[in-house]
Amino acid sequence: MGAQAVETRAAEIVLEVRGLTKVFGSGDAAFTAVDGIDLTVRRGELVIIMGPSGSGKTTLLTLIGSLLKPTSGTVHINGLDVTAMKESALPEVRRHSVGFIFQSYNLLESLTAVENVEVVLNLAGGGGRTDAVKAEQLLTDLGMGHRLHFKPRDLSGGEKQRVSVARGLANDPELILADEPTANLDSKHGPEIVLLLRAVAKELGRAAVVVSHDARIQELADRILWLEDGRFKDNPGLAVAPAEEKTTEV
Repeated sequence: MGAQAVETRAAEIVLEVRGLTKVFGSGDAAFTAVDGIDLTVRRGELVIIMGPSGSGKTTLLTLIGSLLKPTSGTVHINGLDVTAMKESALPEVRRHSVGFIFQSYNLLESLTAVENVEVVLNLAGGGGRTDAVKAEQLLTDLGMGHRLHFKPRDLSGGEKQRVSVARGLANDPELILADEPTANLDSKHGPEIVLLLRAVAKELGRAAVVVSHDARIQELADRILWLEDGRFKDNPGLAVAPAEEKTTEV
């Protein structure tokens, strides 16, 4: 492989994890939640991590997103070693390079849908009408144009999750991390949310990592990884349809 091809291949990598380990406690009380994980995710890829409760899925996602410091190992996002950065520098990474989507939505109840998205833009250093316009456009693109000024209490579960997705995408992150995004949704709206994430990854060249128990969304993944006891293991029961047969229409 030529030097240019190697550089091109490297440029496609958004997330690179090597030997990632997290141990809670010490001595006889020590518990290894994540045990030497290696993972590479490229632009346009949707990776779903599945496994039983307590397998370390959420801990792994939290480590990748620099919300938790690992015991050992490295996390590179766009070539930047975030595990080597000072704690004071990490909020900037989280604001601009990583988009988080949570199971519980984490919306501010006193704000409207568009204000919930706009506040994320403001925190990243924006402000004024430009942020408002971008927030409105994001929500409209996600089918929420008719609910811009509704507060979370007046939105359905699927609508709240769409606001959460818009908020996660607000600052154009290269890496999208979603923790059980379908857990509170019905059989129709759950897969719709993951289909949206897949479309974002494919059409905008983002990398998406989704943690889930939801067997309904398996066919939407480019890869499914099975996590058990803090390690990736083979699970012959998992099957993924060929990528070219999947649709990104939403």
